Amino acid sequence: MQSPRFFIGSSPSMAHELGSHHAAAGVMISINQLLKRRSDFAVEQWLLDSGSFTQINRFGKFIMSVEDYADLIKRWSRCGKLLRAVSMDFMCEPFIIERTGLSVTKHQQLTIANYDKLITLVEDTQIMPVIQGYRVHEYLAHLDQYGERLKPGMWVGVGSLCKRNGNPEVIEEILASIKNKRPDIRIHGFGIKQTAIESVRVRKLLYSADSMAYSYSRHFGDKRSEEELARIYLDKIHAAVTDTVPKRVPVTAGAGNGQGRKPSWKAGKTKAIRVPEKFAAKLLELARQWDEEEAS
Repeated sequence: MQSPRFFIGSSPSMAHELGSHHAAAGVMISINQLLKRRSDFAVEQWLLDSGSFTQINRFGKFIMSVEDYADLIKRWSRCGKLLRAVSMDFMCEPFIIERTGLSVTKHQQLTIANYDKLITLVEDTQIMPVIQGYRVHEYLAHLDQYGERLKPGMWVGVGSLCKRNGNPEVIEEILASIKNKRPDIRIHGFGIKQTAIESVRVRKLLYSADSMAYSYSRHFGDKRSEEELARIYLDKIHAAVTDTVPKRVPVTAGAGNGQGRKPSWKAGKTKAIRVPEKFAAKLLELARQWDEEEAS
């Protein structure tokens, strides 16, 4: 089985070094990191992300127009080999829907509208369309809405997956439903972390994936450099996709899935804490990653 191509999330300054790592197919760079940059940067193969998650999560909307993004794609496409620029999609996680005040259907419509406009403005760089939804039937509905826009064998992103890595079965179900309907398309999974990519079934459904999960620990005091953390993470991804290490059961196994078990942790005793509700999911995800790192 061919392993999915993995694009490590990177800043422009680290792009050349991380992109040359044996486990990396290239790097993923967010447009947010290029908004104030003036000089070119060294890079080989790379993907340009529209920065949609950060912008919509923070502001409830894009802070740039489609025309602005098109101009930025043209400007930065002269650096290295830009394989794709990701379209300006609207994620469909419940907390994002609450943030914008719109519906999943409206987010899907806006995602396609942005794609349609972008491909008329950018000629020399291919644009990656993104299938959005939260439940399986929503992803399939969005797939239908794209219609003939999705050409045979097209490289297509699937969004709203990054917060679901603790339950790879959910990711598998979403990807499999899309593949069953369009077995020809090559799926890119956004934010697919180590826990999910260790699943053979998930890997079989992916053509490519990206993640910048290694950077989370620096927000909470990890003093190691981002480049060091990224290289460690790439080594773990390489081990995961080449089956050189035993695969771990996600630390959330059994929690909240009807099996009636509390999540087990490798790091030892647990303690209940009270945190603001809006931060709970992010803190739990970070704790899972720390737990995995200590166990590996």
